[in-house]
Order: sequence, then C-alpha cells, then structure tokens
Amino acid sequence: MIKLFKYALLLCLLQANLLLRAQVSILPQKAAAGDTVTISFDPSKSAATHKEGPFFVDFNYSNFYEFPSRMPMQQEGKLWRVRFKLPAYANFSCFTIADKDKKFVQQASDSSQYEIYVYKQGKLIAGNYLGKSYSVPVQDKTSDHILATQEYYLKKELSLYPDNYEAQLRLIVLQMKTAGPAQQERLLKKGLAVVEKKFRSNPFFEGNLNKVTMGYLILGQNQKVDSIRQVVINEFPNKKIGISYRLNKLFREQDSTAVVAKIGQLLSLKTADNEAAYGSAYDYLFTYYVRHGDSVQAKKYLPLITRWEQDPYKWRAYNQYVQLLLDHKLMLQDASKLNLYLLDSVAAYPVSLIRYFPETGYLVAHDPAKADKLAAVKAEIMANQGLIAAQLNQPEAARKWFDKSIPTLQSAALLRTVAMQYQQWNDPASAIPVLEAAYRYAPFDPAIRQLLDKAILKNGMDNAAERQAYFSKLDKQWKQGYYQEFQKIIGNTPFPEDISIVDMDKKPLLKADLQDKIVIIDFWATWCKPCIASFPYLHQVYKKYADDPQVKFVILNSGSGNSWDDAYKWAKANPEFDFPFYYNQDKKLSSKLDITSIPTTLILDKKGNIRFRKVGFEGEKLLQSLDAMIEYLKELEH
Repeated sequence: MIKLFKYALLLCLLQANLLLRAQVSILPQKAAAGDTVTISFDPSKSAATHKEGPFFVDFNYSNFYEFPSRMPMQQEGKLWRVRFKLPAYANFSCFTIADKDKKFVQQASDSSQYEIYVYKQGKLIAGNYLGKSYSVPVQDKTSDHILATQEYYLKKELSLYPDNYEAQLRLIVLQMKTAGPAQQERLLKKGLAVVEKKFRSNPFFEGNLNKVTMGYLILGQNQKVDSIRQVVINEFPNKKIGISYRLNKLFREQDSTAVVAKIGQLLSLKTADNEAAYGSAYDYLFTYYVRHGDSVQAKKYLPLITRWEQDPYKWRAYNQYVQLLLDHKLMLQDASKLNLYLLDSVAAYPVSLIRYFPETGYLVAHDPAKADKLAAVKAEIMANQGLIAAQLNQPEAARKWFDKSIPTLQSAALLRTVAMQYQQWNDPASAIPVLEAAYRYAPFDPAIRQLLDKAILKNGMDNAAERQAYFSKLDKQWKQGYYQEFQKIIGNTPFPEDISIVDMDKKPLLKADLQDKIVIIDFWATWCKPCIASFPYLHQVYKKYADDPQVKFVILNSGSGNSWDDAYKWAKANPEFDFPFYYNQDKKLSSKLDITSIPTTLILDKKGNIRFRKVGFEGEKLLQSLDAMIEYLKELEH
C-alpha cells in the first residue's frame, strides 16, 4: 500500500512538472540564497479568460517574511514575469498565479502548486522538505492522504538532515495521531528525549531555549514550558539565563513592594557576565518609582533602560516611558528629551510584524501600509510633545506641536486629550474641531460623543434636532473616507450555492434566507482566542442592525476542531452575545472560500456575492470598518 501511494505521488509530481514547463518557469532551477529568481507565466497556454492580465504571484506557504504575499507580475512581450532576490534565510515556498480577483488561479496541478526549493552549492539546504510538509494541507486541501504525504516529506527531510530537530518532532507527532495508546506513550518519550537533547546542547543560549520551548509546544506538553525554565533556574541560578528566568518568575507576583525588595537581592548577584539580564529589572524599578511619584529613584534607572541593545522594540518601550512620565506628570524634561529622540528615530519604529530568529536576527515583515503607520506614530509623538510642553507651562510651544500633529493624528484617545487641553485653556473654538476628528476615528465611543455634544451645546447649538443633524453629517464624513478605500478592494465573487449550515436548533440555513440581504458571515471557533476577542466589537455592530430587515448576521462556527455541541455549549454559556449562531457542516467550505485562518469575516451583497473579506483580529477598528461596509453596500445598490 505504501509503495502504491509513493508511486501515485511520484506520478503527480511528474504531471506537475510537465504543466510547469508548459505554462510557468522558475529560474534558476536550483536557486540559492542571494540569487535573483525569475518566475515567468505564459497566459496563452493557460485557461485564463483575460489573457492580457494583470496577473499576480500568490505565495500560499513561504518564509519570505519581508516580501508581500501577493506580488504583481510585469508584462514582457507575451509573458508575465516577476523577479526577486532570495533572502539569506530563504527556504521552501509554494505559490499560485492568479488574476486580480482570483477568479482564475493557475497552479501546477489540481493537487499541487508551483514550488521553489533553495540550494547551496547545488545541494538542498536543511528545511526544504520540512517546509514542503507544512505546505501539504495548503496545496491540496481536499486530499484524503494529507498525513501520509506530510510523513513522506518529513522522512525525506530526515534522510538528508537526520539531526533536523523540528522535523524529528513533527514526524513523531504525525505518527502519534495514528498510533495506539501504548505506541503513543513510547513516541512521546522519544520526542521528550529529542527535546532534552536539544536543551543540553546549549542550556545558556536563549535562542536554543526558545527552540526547547517550541519543542514542548509541538508535542502538546505545554505544562513543561514552565518546568524547563525552573530547571534552568535550579541548575544555573546566577548565569545570565538563570537571572533572566528568575526575574520573569518574580514579576508574576502581585505585591510590587515585595518584588522591588527581591530585585534588590538579585542585583547583589550582578557580574560582568550576567549584567545584560537585568534590563527587565531596571524597567520594573523605573516604572514602580514613577507610579509612586519618586523622581529621585526613577532618575537612577532611566539611563539604564535607555541604553539597550539595538533591537527594534526599544522604540516602543521608549514611547511607553514617555507616556508613563506624562501620565504621572513626573520628570517632564526627561520625557521631552526622550520623546524628541523618538521623533528623530521614528523611521525605525516597529510598526510591522517583527520576528526574531537566532540564525537571522530580527526580520521585519512586509507591510504595504508601513509608511501610513509610521506617519500615524509620528503624529502621536508630536501630540505627546505638545502635551509635555503644556505641562511645562509652554502653551505657545504646545500649540505648535498640536498644529503639526492634528492633521495626521489618528488616535482618538490622544485627540480627546488634546481637546481637553484646549478646554483647560478656555479655547472651545480650537477644542471642537479636535473632538470632531476624535469622533470620526471613534464614533462608537460614548465618552467622545458626550464631550463633543457638551462642547457644541456650550458653543450655542442648543436645538436637539440641529445637534442630531450635526452628528449625522460627521458620520457621513468618516464613512466617505472608508468608501474611497472600498472602491480599491471591493470584490465580486459568488458565494457557493451548495451550503450545509445549521443554526443552534439544527435548522438548516437556506440560500433563500440570505437573498436580498446584506449578509455578514463571521467564521470562528471556540478555541480561537482572537475570534472570541472580536465578539464584543462585532456584537456592537450587530445590535445596531439587529432590527434592520436588509441586514443578516451569520456567526458561523467553522467546524474546524469543533462539533455542533461545542458551538451550542459555548453560545449557551455566553448569553451576552445574542447574535445568531450557526454551525458549518461542510468540511470543504473553507477551501471553497479560500479561508486559511480565522477569524475571517465575509460581507455579501444582496445578490449573494462576496464583496469584502476581513481577516484577523482588528479590535475596535472593526466597529467602523464593518459598519461602513454595510452602509456602502446599501448605497451601492440604490
């Protein structure tokens, strides 16, 4: 049976290669880190309806963190091409080629995508087949042989690199899924031995210990993460790593005064070899003394916590220090200097996802909105500089900083604080437009609406109907900003006809129930923490439209790792969320809809087409964006 499976797999690979040569080429064939890779696509040999494009390369599994997941191709004669330089840390990746709306998707075969393997001096580097094994569920979502295929590639990885730590553990976990209880126990012991060996290979190195932690999580032994840290504390209490873990454990204690005393004891153990571990202790002490109004003690630690190593997160920490000093009106001159330093260094602020690997250092993920995010951070820093100047009784300087920041300031909380400063100066004429800006960014915030309502009332707008019209006008303004963005991202993909969804009474949801309605379908699961975290915001939008016959909410348990009973019990245990819960019975629905992670929210128009797709946890931003999408679709169909 295994031989038959391997033969079928080899046949699929040969067919994929034939198709690849006919329609898509990847050069060089054995690319190495630092090489420029060229992907070429010939639409005339494909099923693409619109041969003129544009076309895109969509990476569906990749560790090219600094690259966009969707790369636009450029037309060169009859071919479409994209070129990029493989980063130093590059490893296996797979991709498809698609048109703008993904109505046409070109891949190597029905069950495989195009693939890039990475070589060094003509030899595959470690991790390629490990990456391939990870990609199997992405490449062939409907296969009945996913586990067997993953096992096949993990064994190939280990045949080349028998010491590949992660591949060893992943293979053990796969084998445990089909093993009996006794065999599972033996495999778990084998996995734990692999992790123990990794730990002993370099117990002083943080990067190695991170891999040890990862190993326990892979094996499902989460409880051992704390125990291995305790082993480090017991065996190496005064080493850098031991001090670091002792401090982390200490910070969990609730009595801050007792923590400060114990930090003092640990500081007596400081040496040249372990001094770098005390950064978190200085941070704790600085924060403690600021909160207790002790500027003398706080001043001792500020120089120590602002001489960190050059890692990207220090800027975020500095920002927090400025905010802490400003909130407690302490050491404002120091806060001003640190804040101006932040302003000078804003280009290095970590606004994008940053990953750290011992082999590569810090990697900043590609973020097409990075420039806009940096502009928003810069505006916040300038607003804080204005607030510091106001506390230092420098109103002219404060107003100048406010004037610079307000046009691009997007923080509703900071805008509200700036407006309150204007009110303290008895300057309602300046406060009202700032509160209007705050309202446009947070129209669901009752405190901001109340402040603005009081301000315009005080300014002479005492007619209730006039004030209501005023807020309606503001609502229209903030929605127009979203509408302009929606024109760039709106799609038009039909929602599948064949659905198998039931409510919490097991009554089927019919396509007829969705007709002539704007439908919000939110995919979630009980184990998905970001999904649950988004519910309070989603619920606020639901309550606004609960009685609107044009709008329907479908809070859909994806069925991934959950049964109907799981969904039912969770809904009953959380009655504060009274929106309509449903359960997905079609295991292929996520594949049909190209949903690879949750939470994912789809917004359908009245004709049953998917017009918007929201992926990931957005927090409070969901309130405005989802509300605006609903209203946009209403206006679009008038």
